[in-house]
Amino acid sequence: MGRNTAIKQYAPLAEGRADDLFSSREGRTPVITDLRTTPWFVRAAELAHPGSAGLGKRVIEPVTVTWDAARRAPTAFLWRARVYDIDSIVQMWAVERAWWDAVNVVSMRCWRVLTGRGATYDLAFDRVNGTWLLLSVFD
Repeated sequence: MGRNTAIKQYAPLAEGRADDLFSSREGRTPVITDLRTTPWFVRAAELAHPGSAGLGKRVIEPVTVTWDAARRAPTAFLWRARVYDIDSIVQMWAVERAWWDAVNVVSMRCWRVLTGRGATYDLAFDRVNGTWLLLSVFD
């Protein structure tokens, strides 16, 4: 068996017979009850909302961005009194909503960027207001 000797071997079950996942009747408490108490379990509604462009931890705070006109991309941003240098652009996309409605129009250019600190951030330039926002953090 080589390197897979730690994998348990089970005898095949008769066709059509399901294997019981729990060892006893008491062990059948809903798994979701335990999952909800873990710190890494997050509801999707907490990750993103209808106006969000990403699925990381939602932040939505104004930031100051250093722009490279030659590359047409951000090179660094200032958030919470700390400068984050951008190592690479992971993805770029546009968000256009309600362009016909002057009151509710949304027009953003978004960049998913990787920083030297090993985290990924979603930056957005709001073309309506001319401001930069940090939308999401993936750390």
